[in-house]
Amino acid sequence: MPQKISTAACKQALAAAWTQVFGEDLPAQASKWKRISKRGKKGEPIERVFFHESLPLQSLVTESNGAIVDTIIRGFAPFDASEESASEAESQMAERASTNAGFEFLAKYPLFRPCDFLFRICSEEEAARDGHTWYELYPTTDFGRGDAEYDEQLDYLIQSHLPEGDGEVMEGTFASQVSVSECDAALRARGFIAADEWTATSKKCSDDD
Repeated sequence: MPQKISTAACKQALAAAWTQVFGEDLPAQASKWKRISKRGKKGEPIERVFFHESLPLQSLVTESNGAIVDTIIRGFAPFDASEESASEAESQMAERASTNAGFEFLAKYPLFRPCDFLFRICSEEEAARDGHTWYELYPTTDFGRGDAEYDEQLDYLIQSHLPEGDGEVMEGTFASQVSVSECDAALRARGFIAADEWTATSKKCSDDD
């Protein structure tokens, strides 16, 4: 019979994953996690979400058949807390992410993956009209399972994953110097997801171990 995965075991997995994100930086922060939720039915993967105790960070630890099979450490940005339904913990994390220190922290480390963002690219006609190719990025929440509405700056979260030479020209809109088809291929190759091909799968819930 598979053994039950404890919160302590999850924190050990997070400490091991810490160096993959931060290298030798911030070793004293590697184990400072608080479990926020646990979700998943019997016979299905079990997902546990943790929030960091002092940094704008969240993590997802996935258990399957009594073993930890995936550990993701991700930044917590303001869009991760819904203005209408954010929990107290999410609101506190959003406030932390919105400070100058939080902004600098999220900009310093690669805490978001391309698959955490959806893209919509302009048409050939729009590119011809404007003189360049452009595309919009839309952040996701809940580790890519839910979508977010956000009209603030994004490049500081994802710049290291953008195609070379691309830049944010207004909130959430980026310019490219290549053709529409080349830009589309480059974004897909890096792991960004076309908005019209994505389906939200978020099923947030919470219960005790």
